[in-house]
Amino acid sequence: MKFRDAKIIQQIYHWIRIILLVAVLLLLGLYAKAQTSKPYMPQFHGVLRGKYEYATDMKASRFELRNARVGITGKMPLRSEYKLEVDFHDENEMKIKDAWVRLIPWRTLRISLGQQRLPFSIDAHRNPSSQYFANRSFIGKQVGDMRDVGGMVGYTFLNKKGRPVAILDAGIFNGANITQQKSAWHTDVNYSARLQFFPIQGLALVPSLQHDAIAERQAHYTSLDFGVFFARNGWHVEAEYLHKRYMNGAFEDCSAVNAMLIYKQKIRKENSFIQSISYLGRYDYMGDHSNGKKGFVKDEQGNATSRLALTDAERHRMTLGVTFSVRNPHFPTDIRLNYENYWYPHGGADRNETDKLVAEVAIWF
Repeated sequence: MKFRDAKIIQQIYHWIRIILLVAVLLLLGLYAKAQTSKPYMPQFHGVLRGKYEYATDMKASRFELRNARVGITGKMPLRSEYKLEVDFHDENEMKIKDAWVRLIPWRTLRISLGQQRLPFSIDAHRNPSSQYFANRSFIGKQVGDMRDVGGMVGYTFLNKKGRPVAILDAGIFNGANITQQKSAWHTDVNYSARLQFFPIQGLALVPSLQHDAIAERQAHYTSLDFGVFFARNGWHVEAEYLHKRYMNGAFEDCSAVNAMLIYKQKIRKENSFIQSISYLGRYDYMGDHSNGKKGFVKDEQGNATSRLALTDAERHRMTLGVTFSVRNPHFPTDIRLNYENYWYPHGGADRNETDKLVAEVAIWF
């Protein structure tokens, strides 16, 4: 068989799997809705995001299935919970996202073991179903995004009315690739912690800390993040600053910023196809950044140095957009239209992250 024929067959199989997955997602969603009255019945959830992008500089376009994610959560009679979430199409790969078990031994105390998102940042902690923009911020995608296998302890502080005043989560993790758990023996401590403090209704202050290993555990970094958001009467205002410091001078410190302003306008007509319209604006920034995946810079003789290789060049971005939320109580649906404007102070533009128009449809349950 010729290589070209094999590639075509592979693409056909790929799209057949996607079509079957969509059907499974719909069936699971309907099943979950029918079982909500049973307290210990597993609950299915998922999100499907498809989008079209037009790069104005290249005058080129592409279609992309960004997420095809399905998960199952549930509670057990003896104060325990579980979660399993898999994305069948995350940047063309199938990835296990969350797989953990949790005990709740006392009040709101939570003890979790397994693969989970590290408690860190605001935007980096968002699930695709709770994103506001078609593309994640630099903090959410490059600088602050991290999942790992480990143990985490959390506690929710409640006021006299039973409302959360603060939520504290902290854990220790392998500090290795999630596919290398068997060989992830470590003598150092890799940790992450986040506090969510709610002084008044609608306002949250979110400081967080993370220390982790990269470049096959040959380098380490410590990140500090502080975020704040205010949400009330249709408005959502959010700002976040992250500072990432590499140990032993492996790379220059990296700073990142994410700031957004959103106003959601509800449509009062009950028979209207559109339930609400959101107007969005975002500015985000990232300095020169290394995630360690390219290893260390090599000298003229081809030997590795002690300096990490650059993975993401410094960049700014301004995003403007509008989101139409479809009136669908069973399968919430958003139609997102975004325009992204990038500028790179020192060159090195990523061809996938240049000025572009984005149209996205996101459905979840």
